[in-house]
Amino acid sequence: MTSEHDAVGGADFRLIFESVPGLFMVLLPDLTIAAASDAYLRATLADRAQVVGRHLFDVFPDNPGNEAADGVANLRSSLQRVIQSRVPDIMALQRYDVPLPDGDGFEERYWSPSNYPVLDQYGQLLYIIHRAEDVTDYALIKKERDELKRGVDQAEQEWSMQADDTAGGTRHLHALNRALKLEILARNKLEDDNSELTEQLKHNIEQLEASNKELESFSYSVSHDLRAPLRAIDGFARILEEDIADQLDVEARRKLQVIRDNVRNMGRLIEALLEYSRLGRKELSASPVDMTMIARTGFETVLAEFSKLHPTHNVNLHLDELPAAQGDVPLLRQVWFNLLANACKFSVNNPEASIWISGEQCEDRLIYRIRDNGAGFDMRYQTKLFGMFQRLHRLSEFEGIGAGLAIAQRILMRHGGQIEAQGIVGEGATFTFSLPLSMRSPA
Repeated sequence: MTSEHDAVGGADFRLIFESVPGLFMVLLPDLTIAAASDAYLRATLADRAQVVGRHLFDVFPDNPGNEAADGVANLRSSLQRVIQSRVPDIMALQRYDVPLPDGDGFEERYWSPSNYPVLDQYGQLLYIIHRAEDVTDYALIKKERDELKRGVDQAEQEWSMQADDTAGGTRHLHALNRALKLEILARNKLEDDNSELTEQLKHNIEQLEASNKELESFSYSVSHDLRAPLRAIDGFARILEEDIADQLDVEARRKLQVIRDNVRNMGRLIEALLEYSRLGRKELSASPVDMTMIARTGFETVLAEFSKLHPTHNVNLHLDELPAAQGDVPLLRQVWFNLLANACKFSVNNPEASIWISGEQCEDRLIYRIRDNGAGFDMRYQTKLFGMFQRLHRLSEFEGIGAGLAIAQRILMRHGGQIEAQGIVGEGATFTFSLPLSMRSPA
């Protein structure tokens, strides 16, 4: 039963991946192609059966008809950086022609590619996610516009060189006329291209907004509907525990407890997913925020809950006066609570645990820092910190479900802010987030 369920789950995941609208390809560390989305295959004129299982550069070689082709060299260098550093690598706009399906030549293409590592719990590289954006239309329009501009410049130069030659008056007029015609052509072409790109951009933004709303609605509905069966499982397990406790041996009671513990943990995961989904639906209310006050009250709330689990452990707070901000007070309070809870949790093994909070205004941004002397983290896994349900430590070491930092990041991004982290294993971590000086009230 379990193996059959796992197989179906794996097949479903494969179908979901292949159907995503983005251009994605999955590579093994030896650069063998493991999977590709349908959109990627359409964009590269490739067929899945002829791609999966083959080496990347056997499927997508350089165009031999382009002497300046450097797509393979640049992509190989980027992938090697990912393999060696275990961190994402964003490439510059790149010309990389794709083979025609009939094998008769190549089609000129331009891409904006990036590569991302997928690591196991021990930090070993399992896969590389290659993501691409097809920017061919933009690149060709820019190329054509540059050629037109060069034509205009050349015609103007010819006219200028002949300007002092009174005997060549007719030639002057012809050169000037040619320059003016080319400039008009270039301007008309530029206006048409800009209009087309604007419409395409508007369409893409509308599609993205619609997709985001659908995804948020789906996440909310699924999470909400999952709670009812969980309550039933927990309820019946409790009934069994109470009604036939005297008929159960120690091992049976332990298994019932495992069921209830896992149900409660699943409940916490669902609540976190619901909260994350609500953040995309909630209207923001802009008002002045006393960051010093909510940082202090946030710490007091965290410490009160922390002390219930660790009554003998104390955490010292060093709080500087913080610059006031503007934003949604309940949501920014949640940011402070999540970051301070994270700092307290990972400082539990330090008998002299301390948290330092500071802030400053830097040009048009407000900067806030939360530093602790706790467990810290390996910077190789920095990109996983803000992923939903991502954990860098085992559950047996530190409690939690891996949602707090993801929620904090999403709140800050909705405010036009950013967050980043620095850490050293065994020495602590520093989380730095920024907010704009002012926030527009929603319409």
